[in-house]
Amino acid sequence: MKKPAAKPPRATRVSETAVATEYYAPSREGKVRKEFWLDPAVLDAARAELGVATEREAVEIALDMIVVRRQVMGALASLRSRGGLVDVER
Repeated sequence: MKKPAAKPPRATRVSETAVATEYYAPSREGKVRKEFWLDPAVLDAARAELGVATEREAVEIALDMIVVRRQVMGALASLRSRGGLVDVER
């Protein structure tokens, strides 16, 4: 009987903006293949900013950050609507 594959160790990356992203090492499990054109300068800048070694990691983390941003904005809107958050002028 073949043993099920163990999950890769969990890793954490923290960018200069102090946003921590937890993820598993790249795997094809549960993923779909996409092919599209990207500006190599923008991709290199994203990779460097995120502190990751591969372009794939940069794209995955950037997409995760967009989803997390939407969740944070929704939570802030909910707090604001209940009076738990007040806008402050700068």
